[in-house]
Amino acid sequence: MFKSFAIISLVTTAALAQSSSVVPSGISQGCSTFLNNLNTDKGLTTCLSALAAATADYRPGSDATKSPSTAKIGSTLGNLCSSSVTTNCPDGLIRGNITNFYSACSAELTSNPNTDVISIYDILYTISPLKTAACSKDDSGNYCVTQAKLPASGQTAAEVQQVLAGPSLAPNTTAFRTYNIPFFFLQSSLPSSELCNVCTRNIMTAYMNFEAKVPYAPGLGKSILLANQPELYQGIQSTCGSTFLSGAGVQAAGGLSGGTLSSGAVQNIVGAGQSFIAVGMGAIALIASSVF
Repeated sequence: MFKSFAIISLVTTAALAQSSSVVPSGISQGCSTFLNNLNTDKGLTTCLSALAAATADYRPGSDATKSPSTAKIGSTLGNLCSSSVTTNCPDGLIRGNITNFYSACSAELTSNPNTDVISIYDILYTISPLKTAACSKDDSGNYCVTQAKLPASGQTAAEVQQVLAGPSLAPNTTAFRTYNIPFFFLQSSLPSSELCNVCTRNIMTAYMNFEAKVPYAPGLGKSILLANQPELYQGIQSTCGSTFLSGAGVQAAGGLSGGTLSSGAVQNIVGAGQSFIAVGMGAIALIASSVF
């Protein structure tokens, strides 16, 4: 795709995947022009650079991903959630680019879908809600991202990371959807004791509020990263009650309930859960390292 276009796994095991400096083929001239301009957009470059700098300790192969410490995790999250990153990467910047993206590439996103274009749109779209979700905390002041748990699949953390990385060290997007990585492993089938908590509400609210402001144009069912959100929403409503997500993106919730939305203090869990302490850092690294 674009020069220096790299996708890093939402966990910290995938490697940087460089590709050529070309936009997807077989698309309209207007869409091609827009993507070329997006490739050199100074505002977006500043935004991604700020995110990349904040999460630099969690790049693939770093010591922090191999042996995460509470201090390093806290430091990285503090950097990521700082006012300077928010200033350099405001929601308005992302929303504006998403709106312009749809205007220039509406056919490629909807009536004549192009997988590569949708992939780029997905990455851009996920920046803001993913950062918001990663910076959310529970009532005790613990970052929600540090509390991610493996689904009951019987796989070890290392095995999950290997699946997510895929055979070529590029992210396995099918696995991303299966594990609901943008939503930090939340699954609609979880029992109420694991699903009905403030972190679930905060993570879902991050995405729903963003979607209420700028709908996901191709339809969430076509999303590479967010396709399972309607099912997750319905599972939360069923398990936690219809008022559990009250006030969270009312406009978005209306679409999610019908499954038609056109549109994600540090706990010391080093040890058995160490692979998932870095989920948030790896998630943002995915976005920040997808430099157009």
